[in-house]
Amino acid sequence: MNNFINTILFLSVLVLASCSENSKNIPITGADITSDNLNEDDSVSKSNSEDTNISVSDNVDGINKEKEDIFTEELLEVGDRVFFDYDQSRFKNQGVETLKRQARFLLKYKELTVRIEGHCDQRGTREYNLALGERRAFSVKNFLVSLGVQENRISVISYGKEKPQSLYDNESSWAQNRTAITVIND
Repeated sequence: MNNFINTILFLSVLVLASCSENSKNIPITGADITSDNLNEDDSVSKSNSEDTNISVSDNVDGINKEKEDIFTEELLEVGDRVFFDYDQSRFKNQGVETLKRQARFLLKYKELTVRIEGHCDQRGTREYNLALGERRAFSVKNFLVSLGVQENRISVISYGKEKPQSLYDNESSWAQNRTAITVIND
């Protein structure tokens, strides 16, 4: 009987000792924590006696933004644009490999949707360039669809000559503006 009482007393002391010193900082992830009273020098009794306003909120927007940045960075590594010759809606041969990499990227991340932006150089009328930019964007979309990307994941828009990539007035600059750019939707 004495051994039983000694064992119970020992276990009680052990439990109390382990509970009394629980000052480990456990990291919290997935939440933003703010407090009006974050002075580490405050004693436990002082912080328990005062009203402390602590708010915890999820940071899903931050996580989503981080994910979006990662996807965008990976898309840039894959190649986000193809180029066109003057007054053409068929992309240059170098664009084939870029679009194959884009298709692999989109097949890997099936939850993503993208927008193909068609662009033109500054020459020609606004209306003509809007139509040409749209044909360029559809040319890219159709190629991606032919490689297995679902059509409903790809939207197109034409900016014509309204959003030039380069503002100079020479052939090199115009060539940079004749493009279709793949952008991840928000």
